[in-house]
Amino acid sequence: MPPNSLVPSEPAVPGGDENPNLVKDGSFKHRPVFTDGRCGYSQALAKGGNVSLRYWDYGGSGNPDGQPDPGVDPGEYIDVSTHMYAFAKSDIEDRVDGSNAIDLVGRGDNRHGFIGQLLPDLTPGAQYDVTFWAGAPWYGEEPPHATRMRYKVNDGMSRDDGKALDQEYISVPEPPRVAISGGSWVRQWKRYQRSFIALSSNAYLSFADDTTNRYTTGTQLACVSVRLSVPAHDYRIARTAPETSPDNPLTAPADTPFDGFRVRFSDEADQPLSSRQVTLSLDPSATGSHFVHDGRATLTYIGKTDVDGWLSVPAGAVQAGSQQGPMRIQALLDTIRLGGQVALRVGAPVARFSVYRGGPVTLIRAGETGYPGVNLRADQDDPVPPQNVRVTLPRGRRLQFVAQGDPGYQLTVQNGGQYNGTLSADSQTLTFENVDLALSGKDSTALIWVAVKAPGNATPGETELSFRVGDVTSPSSSITVVDK
Repeated sequence: MPPNSLVPSEPAVPGGDENPNLVKDGSFKHRPVFTDGRCGYSQALAKGGNVSLRYWDYGGSGNPDGQPDPGVDPGEYIDVSTHMYAFAKSDIEDRVDGSNAIDLVGRGDNRHGFIGQLLPDLTPGAQYDVTFWAGAPWYGEEPPHATRMRYKVNDGMSRDDGKALDQEYISVPEPPRVAISGGSWVRQWKRYQRSFIALSSNAYLSFADDTTNRYTTGTQLACVSVRLSVPAHDYRIARTAPETSPDNPLTAPADTPFDGFRVRFSDEADQPLSSRQVTLSLDPSATGSHFVHDGRATLTYIGKTDVDGWLSVPAGAVQAGSQQGPMRIQALLDTIRLGGQVALRVGAPVARFSVYRGGPVTLIRAGETGYPGVNLRADQDDPVPPQNVRVTLPRGRRLQFVAQGDPGYQLTVQNGGQYNGTLSADSQTLTFENVDLALSGKDSTALIWVAVKAPGNATPGETELSFRVGDVTSPSSSITVVDK
């Protein structure tokens, strides 16, 4: 795929139904009414209310010489020429699919116009080629002259929306001053090709005149097409070196630099994203961390992948902040956010463990105490530091915590100890601090529980407590409340 260029190029092979033109009526055939004769051609021109293009927006360009006038028909800002008139004696007459042509200055009205169209149903991340033919005027009433127009594709629903995806001021050279029959000049056309990458499902294509005001004719435009050129790939952060995950982040002490690391980018088939510029974006949460570039703090880092899709981030490029906690790096490719992440943490990594239901418990209304709880399992070999534990009763079921010790409510850790807790003002939550979970290595297990009873007015049926151990939440044993 060639880069954006205003150098004339040969037309590509038509895409056919397999790769259709996404522009509706790129040949301007629906439905201008040609009534004006020009230079020996009868019914050669549509102007004013006869422009009547069904699929295109058109009107004032918005430039100083093209400010829309509410009292003027939008068709006064452009004209439409028939194919026969626009391409008379041109060597490309049979290469433009019978296209009519647009004059971006309303003929004789000295009104500078634009023409545009919404491109819906695009694929974000896909690349599209825009092709069109442009020429300078050939009318006999004024000599041939150079023109200029602004081509633009922007993300959004109209020409004023969103980010510009591609744009250029296109200078069309003055054609040869060679007269032909009928009192007009020889036609001279050039084909241009541009490209853009869609950010969303909608983009807006527009052409606006920017020709010097002393002329009453502007850039001629014909045979506009937009076709898919490079399908979207599911590029993502595939892996890092060293390997990272939310459970195994890169770490650095507070206020110190991180070591260097590498990030590999690939597509859905694990093919590398080779030799492409990628922007890394740091989400530091509340850690105060940042990238360092040229001695300045920034939340982005721009680099280029190698042929194997790896991007190297040198030691010291990421500076840990003063607050401990997790953070992540995500990536952008041409403003498209990629999947995956690099996990980092300021301070020592948090040991990970799993929490899941304990065995079922039956409570008899106005009966004996039961002991619902949760099972614990260590997910890695690192020691699990003491955790805070919070246990909450189910709403509306009228269950009650039971005081066991002196001074009161306790959490029991199997093969561990007992911990006194604090009961909330509404008697619905117990909080226990600095609980040693008695987990001694990867895959080691433990069980913790509290004492609960069902008074005579408790609601019968199935229910459960909620346990929050550190940052992990789990339902307790399934509790069945029954009558005697």
